[in-house]
Amino acid sequence: MRAIFILLFILASNLLPLKAQDSIALHYSRLLSTKQIKTDLIILSSDIMEGRETGSNGQKLAARYIYQQFVKAGIKNFTSTTDSLGYFQNFAIYKKEQATANVEAYGKTFTNYNDLLLSGFTDYSNKSMDLIFLGTAPDSSYINKDFSEKAVLFLSSNLYAAAIKSNDIVMASQAKLVLFCNPNQTNQYTELLEKRKAISPQGMNLKSEINSNFNPYDSINDHQSFIRYKNRMHTYQGAISNATASALLQIKTKRLKQILKKKKLKQNEQKINQFAFNFSLEYNEVETENVFAFLPGTEKKEEVLVVSAHYDHIGKNETQIFNGANDNASGTATILEVARKFQLARNNGHTTKRSILFIAFTGEEKGLFGSKYFVDNSPVSLSNIIGNLNVDMLGRTDQFNDTTNYIYLLGTNHLQPKLKVISDSINQISANLKLDYKYDTPDNYLYRASDQASFVKHNIPAIFYFNGIHADYHRASDTADKIDFEAINRVSQLIFLTAWELANE
Repeated sequence: MRAIFILLFILASNLLPLKAQDSIALHYSRLLSTKQIKTDLIILSSDIMEGRETGSNGQKLAARYIYQQFVKAGIKNFTSTTDSLGYFQNFAIYKKEQATANVEAYGKTFTNYNDLLLSGFTDYSNKSMDLIFLGTAPDSSYINKDFSEKAVLFLSSNLYAAAIKSNDIVMASQAKLVLFCNPNQTNQYTELLEKRKAISPQGMNLKSEINSNFNPYDSINDHQSFIRYKNRMHTYQGAISNATASALLQIKTKRLKQILKKKKLKQNEQKINQFAFNFSLEYNEVETENVFAFLPGTEKKEEVLVVSAHYDHIGKNETQIFNGANDNASGTATILEVARKFQLARNNGHTTKRSILFIAFTGEEKGLFGSKYFVDNSPVSLSNIIGNLNVDMLGRTDQFNDTTNYIYLLGTNHLQPKLKVISDSINQISANLKLDYKYDTPDNYLYRASDQASFVKHNIPAIFYFNGIHADYHRASDTADKIDFEAINRVSQLIFLTAWELANE
């Protein structure tokens, strides 16, 4: 392997001058512009981008900005042209809309987001469904019972706690539909209803290019998770209003309060009632896009290093914009500036042996959709991708650090251990950061939490650069004024030199 950074130790000892090619890398790494990183980050996290939720207008504005920066820097697309279409990898996701549901009984119809707050995963209809009243649902009322294709209703003094009890009932009894209400506090249902109405549906699934028949369970690809949740996939749960409970059970609200207090049912209150139940989901197709830029190599042009960051975030609600300055306008600004300096070096005749593909991924917040789509539909053979450097959340501190002069590295000890040697060596003559490897184990959940996971799944070595979780994570308070831009520049130097080494070794 080349010496940029075995020679670093020699350089430190003043025994030999740095090799010419390596001094070139250092030169361009030191040209990385804090000012430009700041400009990109502030624009990407501005209110005009509306939180960059996947498929939204704000996300598409951000995609266009990224594309424009690549073009402005003179970096071509994957087809080595400046045709705008060549900078985008378009794909579709399915966005789950609010469920339509209704219950019909005794000549009345009760509807979702009014009388009911039901959730579920699939369409279902039953014209004559048995309803079993469990009172306050002691364990003896549902454990070792088989309520398959039946509905149960129970009372609780806390609707939030009742949701947990509802899961227990489903798992223990196979109940198809679980309803719960709090007859003591009408306002609790009202508050829950208003909260649910205010939250736009966030559920999304990646559209399969192999099978056009959409399956909402496609995203549950872990076998253990599938086993754990298989009993809940075809079930429906939720709170209902007191008036709805009273009508379905044919028991007055006053009596429901007594039952909740005394925890006892009369014999005639244990009869099985019946109603009609209908539940349906709508999935709207939403178009979104990854953004590419490509620097072809020379001697090993077919071999490709991927440098990536996700540019999407979680969007906005009626009152707030979740700007996502740290998550992940910071990473996007980083790869843009690293790409510029590679192109500047190229303009001056300093090419790399291997090719470098810069990718800004969308859909990360929804389940790594952009990177999953890329590896499944890559314009480059996966066997030719030599590694991935992925950047997510820079320029802040977490609970373990009181300065920004550090970076967590994940993946360096997994598929390609030399990545740790390279990182340590480069760091000594560049940013001189504290390289923290505390999360650098293959089983750490953070290693699976960003887009490098999509590459690792295909045994492609990766480094994940990350500053940790902080109190503003996924909050409207994740804003640009809290970012240390010089800290991002220091990490950018480490990333630039690591990319240079991997592209030239």
